[in-house]
Amino acid sequence: MKGIGDNEEDELNRLLASRHGKAIQAKLKDIEKSLQKNEIEAFEKDFERSGYHDKLVDICISTFGPESKCYTELAYAAVSSEPLIELGVKNFDVLIYNEKSKHAIFVECKSSTSGRGKYISDAYKSKIEVIRNQTHIEDMIGDEIRTMEFVLCIPSENVESIVRELERRENKGEIDVASDDLLLIWQVNRFEGETLQLFTRIHSREKQYESQHNDRNLTKMLGSDAHKVTSEVLVKFYPSSHPLTIGSKIVTEIIINNIRADTPLKEFSINSVEQFCKSPTNLVHYACEAIGKKISDHFIGEGEVLGLIEGVEGREGWFRLKLEGKRLNTILNNYKEGYKKAFVTRKTKEKAAKHVIEKHHKKYPGLSTY
Repeated sequence: MKGIGDNEEDELNRLLASRHGKAIQAKLKDIEKSLQKNEIEAFEKDFERSGYHDKLVDICISTFGPESKCYTELAYAAVSSEPLIELGVKNFDVLIYNEKSKHAIFVECKSSTSGRGKYISDAYKSKIEVIRNQTHIEDMIGDEIRTMEFVLCIPSENVESIVRELERRENKGEIDVASDDLLLIWQVNRFEGETLQLFTRIHSREKQYESQHNDRNLTKMLGSDAHKVTSEVLVKFYPSSHPLTIGSKIVTEIIINNIRADTPLKEFSINSVEQFCKSPTNLVHYACEAIGKKISDHFIGEGEVLGLIEGVEGREGWFRLKLEGKRLNTILNNYKEGYKKAFVTRKTKEKAAKHVIEKHHKKYPGLSTY
């Protein structure tokens, strides 16, 4: 049983083979049935939340994309999503860099107000990690960083709540307002064309410039109504995008390429998936090759575990999508539904197994084999 520990799996098998086996099997089925609805809801909420977060990242990256005014007029470019993830360090969502001024802007996107105090604390912790790993980041982008700014990007309807918490902390002295690198705030106006705008009304800061960018031209461009920047999505996915989001992009790529090449619709090579995942066009990250390889391996490994992918017999490095359908939309919908069903089933079995084992050993403590 993938997902639970070997000891737990062995113990469950032992219990199922014991004189209590029939009762335990019946209990497992009852618990799995009771968990099913909650697990489906949890999966769907997690998927929706991840998609909303990716949308915010899309807007930030596209605002500094090659066709944007921020790039063509001011030389600010989005150079990477999720810097430092290659080191296993949870950090900001976007790194923006100006090679002329050697200035870097690190952006963290937050899609809700729950845990707003933690958002602020985590952003300051991430800032410390950036400073600690500055040399590594410079090596990865191939240039020096002379100055830095740190930003929270928030949907406009959530800004007031998070800014009030920021003000509370600054007024109480929990954040040093004399610091040169206070958090800046960007708001995404979702209901006005999904535009990004600098938010400057932070009342705990006496001087207006403390809520603005060091570059006055960038402040003007992101701060005035006349210079709001509308996003154009340029990327496919991010390192921490939901696995179903990434998998859906890969499946789409496989089917479209096979249709173009007039080859078997659902067969693909591991090399083709790696190439897609490693592409900087699809994955905006300065270490896209290493991270893309991990994403590709995860897609195939998890797909096999969930029963959505199988190897092609006699062809090393080749796989087949175990999905019904002859059209892209049908295959893609079947992938999404199959992934959700298999993932939720696995989760419910894991939780049910742990619950049954714990309950059994509470009832018969002397029989534990641990």
